[in-house]
Amino acid sequence: MPLKAQIADLSRFQQLLIGTWTNQDLPGTGKGGPDSPYSYNVMPLPQQSPQNGKNLGYILKNFTYYETIQFKGMADIASPVEAPNRGGTYQQSPYVVFYDQQIRFAEGPGIGTIVHEENGAWLHLQTEKQQIGPYPYPTDNPALEPGDPEPQPPTQTACKQISVPHGVSVLALGSCEDGLFAPLIPDAAPPLPTPAGLDTSPYGDTLTTPDNYQNPQPALTEHITLPLQAAILDLVAAGHGITNHIHCQVDTGNGGAVMNIPFEKRRAAIVGYGADYWLMSLDGGNNYDILAYTQRIVLEILLGDVTYTFPHPTSNVLTRVQPR
Repeated sequence: MPLKAQIADLSRFQQLLIGTWTNQDLPGTGKGGPDSPYSYNVMPLPQQSPQNGKNLGYILKNFTYYETIQFKGMADIASPVEAPNRGGTYQQSPYVVFYDQQIRFAEGPGIGTIVHEENGAWLHLQTEKQQIGPYPYPTDNPALEPGDPEPQPPTQTACKQISVPHGVSVLALGSCEDGLFAPLIPDAAPPLPTPAGLDTSPYGDTLTTPDNYQNPQPALTEHITLPLQAAILDLVAAGHGITNHIHCQVDTGNGGAVMNIPFEKRRAAIVGYGADYWLMSLDGGNNYDILAYTQRIVLEILLGDVTYTFPHPTSNVLTRVQPR
């Protein structure tokens, strides 16, 4: 039985997420907005018809993008909640912030149109004593089971729960930590781990003609974290050094899972998901108004009678425009 949560019940990461985030020019850089976002998406699609004189069984749909994410606060219908998972002798209490996301093309033939919509939740997981009986009412101080709960595993204190309208659901678990100065955004391995024998030349080709807009920026295709690294360097060059950050990392391989509807499972299934989120402050940690992320999505696509593993990474840098 979910109960409305208080802001103080949420993790610090969740509290700082609440509000609306969009692509805006970062201070002093002239970049970051819809016309020049620090973002990129690498997306393979199965296709039988040839394109660019080749029939590889797949094409690419790579592009920069801009987006809006709203993390729901106390005034919203889907406000933060506590949704206990009863365990008999003690309970796990997820404290939940819901979100809605909408993404639009920033380049290519579809510029300005919606390419992706998603909703989901960020959960802060901790264990607590379990109440005795089904309802806490009429008292706010119900009797509790005796004994102390087992501690929540420290590597599983955060969970991103995703609903994608292709018929895909994702649970990725991890944890968050505070850091000083700018985060160290790692170099990304080139997203080309396709099996031997598959022609991967589209990943390196610059394909930007109106009828074949597959891979407009090969440098970003090979290095998905480059937009985040560039944003940090540009902020420093503009005299806006990052003073503090919070890093949250989640992965389906850490006790999570992915589910696909039957068609997707047969043809183009998501089989893994990982993400790094960085909240960044420019003023000594009083405000965290820059949100950067990378996502590492893994797809299994059936080409002919062989299933190949493709990467589908994304990255973006957002600015808070509406706090709650």
